[in-house]
Amino acid sequence: MFQFRRMKKKSKPEVNMTPLVDVILQLVIFFMVTTTFISIETGAQVNLPTAEFSQLGEAKTLTVTITEDNRLFINGSFVTWEDFPNLLVVELRKEPGATVVIEADKNVLHGRVVQVMDILKRAGAQKMAIATRPPEKE
Repeated sequence: MFQFRRMKKKSKPEVNMTPLVDVILQLVIFFMVTTTFISIETGAQVNLPTAEFSQLGEAKTLTVTITEDNRLFINGSFVTWEDFPNLLVVELRKEPGATVVIEADKNVLHGRVVQVMDILKRAGAQKMAIATRPPEKE
């Protein structure tokens, strides 16, 4: 005859979280690797003077910055006026023939820029350029 089978209790449905966590983790890694990072330059903020024409080739450059309050920076690193000539010689030996770009705030006295140019020449700089920004178009 017929036998009745006892039905097993069905367990509650579960969602396996392991694959979901794996996918989320891989998405986070993907976005971290492909994100473009904006580099924020620390150092001196300089308000450059404007000029109609400025040109600098793709040559090696060394940047000397003079801020409005007469602080000096070499490639974005602060230096004292006393250490400036010695550090300049070291940097110029690393990059022989480099063009030294002077970024002087437009409010820096002309005499200060000439003083820096004189120190550059004594340190062995062969080529110098003064950084400007293009005029704003109206």
